Amino acid sequence: PMNLQVPFLIFAVLWTVFAGVLTDSAILYAQDDELEAQVWEVDIRGNKTFSDLVIKQNIATSAPTFFQKLSFWSRGSHPYDETEIRKDVIRIRRYYQRRGFIHVEVSNRVEPGGGKQWKKRVVFIIKENSPVRINSVAYEYQTDPGDQKIIKESSAFQRAKQRHPFQSGNRYGVINEPEVIGTLTDQLKNLGFAYAEVGLEAEVDSVANTANLSLRINTGPRSYIDKIIVEGEKSVSKNLVVRESGLKSGELFSQNDLQEAQKELFNNHLFRFATISIPEQEQDTTIDLQIRVRESPLRTVQALIGFGTEDYARGQLSWTHHNVARKGHRFTISGRASFIEQTANIDYLFPYLFNTKSSFVVSPFFQHLDEKSFELIRGGVTNSFIYRYSENLTGTASYQYTKNKELTQQLNVDLPDTTQRYDLSSFQFTGYYGAGFRRQQIGWVVRPYLEFSGIFGAATFSFQKASIDIRRFTRLSSSTVLATRIEGGSIFSAGQDSLPSNIRYFLGGTSSVRGWLRQELGPKRALVDSTGFERYVPVGGRTFFGFNLEIRQELNAFIKGFGLAVFLDGGQVWRKRIDFSERPMQFGAGGGIRYQSPIGPLRLDVGFKLNPTPEDLNKFQGRDFNQGLETFAIHFSIGQAF
Repeated sequence: PMNLQVPFLIFAVLWTVFAGVLTDSAILYAQDDELEAQVWEVDIRGNKTFSDLVIKQNIATSAPTFFQKLSFWSRGSHPYDETEIRKDVIRIRRYYQRRGFIHVEVSNRVEPGGGKQWKKRVVFIIKENSPVRINSVAYEYQTDPGDQKIIKESSAFQRAKQRHPFQSGNRYGVINEPEVIGTLTDQLKNLGFAYAEVGLEAEVDSVANTANLSLRINTGPRSYIDKIIVEGEKSVSKNLVVRESGLKSGELFSQNDLQEAQKELFNNHLFRFATISIPEQEQDTTIDLQIRVRESPLRTVQALIGFGTEDYARGQLSWTHHNVARKGHRFTISGRASFIEQTANIDYLFPYLFNTKSSFVVSPFFQHLDEKSFELIRGGVTNSFIYRYSENLTGTASYQYTKNKELTQQLNVDLPDTTQRYDLSSFQFTGYYGAGFRRQQIGWVVRPYLEFSGIFGAATFSFQKASIDIRRFTRLSSSTVLATRIEGGSIFSAGQDSLPSNIRYFLGGTSSVRGWLRQELGPKRALVDSTGFERYVPVGGRTFFGFNLEIRQELNAFIKGFGLAVFLDGGQVWRKRIDFSERPMQFGAGGGIRYQSPIGPLRLDVGFKLNPTPEDLNKFQGRDFNQGLETFAIHFSIGQAF
């Protein structure tokens, strides 16, 4: 009786809930005629120049998304409002008129939508008609002949003249006036004309649909920097603030230099806020600047914690002094630990070497790695010269010396684990280039790497190493992104047949080919003990190639911050050089969910091996040691895969 009561109670509860939902939905549909009218669809017709999406973003009337239409129990979020629709007609008309279509005609009508009386389809009909075209563009220079010559000989100013939207034959729209005036004014200020002004007059013939434009350029005096006034400093000196900005008295004024100086100060570890402005003063050939800063705390402590399927849990603790000896030097002691890696290091930063873009870091460290195929203990020092050429381009040249102790597991039961001690001495060169890659994460990212080991005769192994990582992020729609990555590398001119595991390449894992767990894609060797076969151990190789294709779909309409992803990954590791006859490419495919949390994107992926090898499936000498989990891999982490 007890065994029957529990299922019966569960069934009764489920039936009550289900019956309640059915009853509520039946009442809703029975009262369709009494429901408040709702916008069910919004159509844009007759538009040729601007897309439906662009126009819908500029009106208030909107239709429910696909997921909202499924939510029959929560109607009312898109009410039908005739007053708002009339305002939208005006909004569309003004949108076109500000972009040159002064004779545009916009109307609307309402149609039944979805077969229900309360569902409304709102249709906006647009008749664009001919736009106003620019007939001529004249430039009037209100300055002396010498300054006029400087302007006309400036290639940057001439490019700005040729590229702005107000060119003969183009459509004239008042919406573009601020852009044109701002572009030309900025170029004049970059030439030293701090008080430059650009005016624009347009004669529009509404009958002929033509416009004649006149641009008046008043440069004012060409100015040089005189005084640089600093405010807000506490633990740092005024001279240090000026030095870190990169501005110098006596230099020709440049708007670009001011913006770059503000970025340098804002990115400097000493300051959490910085502005550079021109105080009110008489227009003259000299100009005073004002720098306001707000310093970061002199000493800070930072603690971080994370979770993932590779290292389970990881944490980091650091202490930083931001202004050692009041010279702007930064001193940091930090330690981080996970189930795979434990590291302790000291960083001493010299933020200004030759200029504000150059810095030097000395970093002694100690590290313990516990990978599946080897265990490594190493200590050493890295000396790095960093040059941040621009926001998009950074290069680093480093010299690293380490002493290493590596424990490697052997395949033969009769041989003990071998301990290898070796020294490494190498120059390393890394680069970062990002084109258009900002908060939206759209554009290119390129990361090359070069290493030359065996320098100064202080290394056990001599080799050269080169790799590259190229990423491309393309927005396919307002909510869909295609993320792609290719990476590859090789070890050249190795003087030894066998290199330590820590030097070799590995593939597979949360941020690699996701059908495999960490480092498990590629050559393997069998680990055998006294009882027989235990498992396969990845051995890595000297050459690798990998790629990732991922479509990321945002579903904010369903749950804010929620998203889905599907991916295809592939790659291979070769013992020496690329040889597809020895080891063909292997592929993994799958999908996952994303959630944009306050601490970063939470990611759960499931990847399946499409063409696994017998070693991948844990088969040894004809026997199957498969435990049922070898065909796929589950990955959880904070942050995108790449």
